[in-house]
Amino acid sequence: MKNNGWQKQAKARHERGVALVAVMLVLLLITAMAAGIIILTNTETNTSANFRDEQRAFFAAKAGIEEARDRLRKNLSDSLTRPTGLPGSGSSSVLYITNPLNSSDTVQPWCGSGAGSCAGVYADDELCNETLSGSAGCALDTNTNKTYPSGSYYTKTTADTTTYAPSSGALLDWKWARVTVKQNNAFGSGYYVNGSSSNTSQVYWNGNSECVSGSTCTLPVYVITSLAVTPSGSRRMVQMEVAEDQLNFTAPAALTLDGTADQFSGGNANGWAVVGTDTAVAGCGGGGTGAAVPAVGVSDGTPATGNGKGANAASGDIANVISGIPNKNIDSYVGLGGAPDVENVSSTYLSDKLDSVSDIQSLVSTLKNDITQPVVTGGTKISGGGYLFNSGPVSPSTTPNPQIVYANGDLTLSGSGTGYGILVVTGTLTVKGNVNWNGIILVVGTGTVQSDGTSQYNGAIVVANTSSGSIGTPTFSVNGGGNGNVSYSSACIAQATQLSTFHSVSFRELMN
Repeated sequence: MKNNGWQKQAKARHERGVALVAVMLVLLLITAMAAGIIILTNTETNTSANFRDEQRAFFAAKAGIEEARDRLRKNLSDSLTRPTGLPGSGSSSVLYITNPLNSSDTVQPWCGSGAGSCAGVYADDELCNETLSGSAGCALDTNTNKTYPSGSYYTKTTADTTTYAPSSGALLDWKWARVTVKQNNAFGSGYYVNGSSSNTSQVYWNGNSECVSGSTCTLPVYVITSLAVTPSGSRRMVQMEVAEDQLNFTAPAALTLDGTADQFSGGNANGWAVVGTDTAVAGCGGGGTGAAVPAVGVSDGTPATGNGKGANAASGDIANVISGIPNKNIDSYVGLGGAPDVENVSSTYLSDKLDSVSDIQSLVSTLKNDITQPVVTGGTKISGGGYLFNSGPVSPSTTPNPQIVYANGDLTLSGSGTGYGILVVTGTLTVKGNVNWNGIILVVGTGTVQSDGTSQYNGAIVVANTSSGSIGTPTFSVNGGGNGNVSYSSACIAQATQLSTFHSVSFRELMN
């Protein structure tokens, strides 16, 4: 029995300290796991911080794009069209907006005058390396071993702060935005819009696609490039191709009465007229060489044939309008056809553009989204003087400033004034005095126009009664004497439909 006790004691002495070893191993394992978790957490934190900083740079670069795009509009006090004007054709015209963080932050994207001079000034190394490779307007900086814009081939303008950010403090991180016109094949072989890999003509927009030639290619495509650099050093460069928005509008006639059972009463003065031949208007840039349209367009009826009597007489709305023309002015309604030129245009433009309430509402909604003046409330009366609806940086006493004006309800214009652009009235339009409008007038809702005979309209007028949810009876009546008229003008329409906003044609990020 004594031997058994001694053996048990000896075994206990041999196993002493095993628990401590086990605890230390567990503690070591826990410590290793904790260290791993800390490392992973730090890695995730750093990764998140880097991602956040990269995203900050990306969206800051986009902000530079959007500011430049917004300032392309002509009617802003800080528009890029003033004072230097937008870049012209060719690769030798570049415009910069700069956005330094503070007075000690030097932003010189055009730097390229000597060795080492471009370091730390956010120089534009994309223009020469990718767009103007090998150009004489680029210089090598030996410190960075990159080429930068140099010489007199470009123009530049600078702005110390952004337009929509504070002048100090929390400025956005974009450093500069560059505006150039797009050249065919400017981005290298294969980047062409007309199938020619050697053509370097300026690229334009025709309302649907990019093009380099043709009568419909009239709006330049601009390329906006923006660089952003965060305080932590993240850099992102983005690029957008933009073109000026243009309303796709074709006038069915000088005066279009869109509906049924049209009510028309022409001016009583000798010579009061509706003219469908293209009229030159100085305030719209001339014109007068375009194709003629009908003087008055309606949506139903047949013209007279033969002697115009009995079964050969005009019918429907053609007859309604002709009956409202004073006999002494019959020969003053001229245009595409013989006088009196009143034609059924339902099978042409009206058939797919203005023959339903939904079509008209779609056009009205588009115009409301692009208005350049606050919405005019119903029942408003505006007395003209100089130019109607002509606020903004352009002096109303010297230069026409086309506007898109939306009147929600009835509108009365009076006095002596001239308006340019697009006027939308969703009620009754009443015009008194000597008011002139150069552009497009669209009167919907009640579809009623009451005009004094002294007023002059150059461009096109469309009247449609949509108040009942379907196309109803439009009314156009002229009160009193006066030698006013409605004259079709393709130049005034083109000026009115060239909107002030610029839409994105394409967007991409550049490696920088």
